[in-house]
Order: sequence, then structure tokens, then C-alpha cells
Amino acid sequence: MPEGWAVCCLENVAKVLDNLRKPINSNERNSRIANKHENELFPYYGATGQVGFIDDYLVDGTFLLLGEDGAPFLDKYAIKSYPIKGKCWVNNHAHILEPQCDFDYLMYYLNHVDYKDYVNGSTRLKLTQSDMRSIIILLPPLTEQKRISVKVKYLFRLLDSIACNL
Repeated sequence: MPEGWAVCCLENVAKVLDNLRKPINSNERNSRIANKHENELFPYYGATGQVGFIDDYLVDGTFLLLGEDGAPFLDKYAIKSYPIKGKCWVNNHAHILEPQCDFDYLMYYLNHVDYKDYVNGSTRLKLTQSDMRSIIILLPPLTEQKRISVKVKYLFRLLDSIACNL
């Protein structure tokens, strides 16, 4: 490993805030948003992104969500971790993380982890909190994390540009 890099577990580089999640069934959510104006509603997030709206919020800030169940863990090209910002509600199908390292570095890293040794289940794969906490993270010094993040963002923008021009 390069000098200054560390091998650690996810729980050592991010606060796990799963206690802020609250499940709610779709019938209750639908009854709560009936007859409400769009400006009275907040994003409602699940394992793979926003799945609707709700009339209240549980978190307010910038967080990284990582699917717990229902995420495409074995598809190496699929998004498993994504950012949220502002007032919103997170259900129990996503873990809430507050990175203690470069936010984007951790997001990109978690989207490229090989999850086969961390998830279990036969029909619907699940990433338990204990397995999530144990995910091995290769952590460079902060300046290198930021440099990597900038380069990855640049490459994604370049790919998007190429795709738009096809």
C-alpha cells in the first residue's frame, strides 16, 4: 500500500445514523400526502433513491445513503450509495452515513465495493448494519481522497459528454 494509506472498516470512516430512519407503509404515506401541496412535501428515500414524498422529515443535512435491502449489490455498475441533502425522510431500506472522510471519495468507493462477502439472503439480498460496518475501506490521506474525487468527477462528466454526442 502507498505510504500514508490505511486499511479500515466503514464504521471508522463514517458515522452510522440508522437510528434516524423510520419505516412507514405506502398506505399511511399516501394518506399523509393526500390533498397536500408540493411545497408541503419532503423527499422520501429508500434503497436506490427517492421513492416518493412525505409530509414530514426526519433528517436535515447532507448524508450518504447506502442500500440495506433491495439495492443491486451484485451489479458492479449499479449505484448502491448516493447523496441526499436537505430535509427528507429515509425509510429502513437504506443506511444513513455521515462520512468522516471526503464525502465523494467514500460514495465512489462504496459504489465499487464487491458486496458478495457482505450481503446475505437468497431472494432479496440484505446488507445488515454489522456487515456494513465491517466493509473494508482503503483510505488514502485526505488530500489524495480529494484528488481522486476530483478526477473521478471529471471522468464521469467526460463520459456523459461523450454519451450525449453519440
